[in-house]
Amino acid sequence: MVSLALWCTSFALQLIILSRGFLTRALLKFPYFYAYTFSVLVGDAFVFVAWRAADPALYQKSYWAWQFLTLVVGCGIILEIFKHVLAPYPGAERFATAVGLFTFGVIFCVAIVYRFLPVGRSTLSGSTFELERDVRTVQALFLFGILAVISYYGIQIGKNLKGMISGYGLYIGTSLLTLAVRSYAGAGFNRVWNIVQPCSFNVSVMIWVIALWSFHPNPVPDASIQLEEDYEAFAARTKRALVAMRSHLAKTSRT
Repeated sequence: MVSLALWCTSFALQLIILSRGFLTRALLKFPYFYAYTFSVLVGDAFVFVAWRAADPALYQKSYWAWQFLTLVVGCGIILEIFKHVLAPYPGAERFATAVGLFTFGVIFCVAIVYRFLPVGRSTLSGSTFELERDVRTVQALFLFGILAVISYYGIQIGKNLKGMISGYGLYIGTSLLTLAVRSYAGAGFNRVWNIVQPCSFNVSVMIWVIALWSFHPNPVPDASIQLEEDYEAFAARTKRALVAMRSHLAKTSRT
């Protein structure tokens, strides 16, 4: 009964977010975020249908397929945050996005290989738990990194982006905590997991409903912020270091 109430609350809140995004046209400004919300909504509907069908095998497959899908699409929220925070600094934005795409791509490729090749020995649920732990850890690191950049350079962000970061940060933090506890407690923790995870997600969705009720663009950045110049200097130093390393390796190979 509690699970059903949590599911109904989540479904209703997500419908509100999507409808407000359509009415305010914010979904055009934050396409990755709304794609994530839509995927969770559709996934919830499929899982609910499987649960009502009283078919445990179908429910398990639907649930873990939904978990995998939302993990993939959820990475887009991190990229969305990069895109809007760093929009005035195109070099830094391209670099952060490329690093994010590469990192998430490597994680998912490794997970797929581990799951489907003979080396993979874990069950679908076990491998998805491991994948979620890895993805959430990387998401947390990227989120912490962008918050450090915002704080260090004093970058001003709008209400929408603040809510997006706060809500997703809360969900990532709760997920990492519960995943850590489950790794020690084992499958016996699943009963608690089935309540804590939906509750934390619903709180995050409530934050998004409030923060994204109407569209609020980011403030015009302060011209004194030297983020792009710092990035270009970093890129130049990195290029020089790579050239020097390549030259050193070439000399070593000739000796």
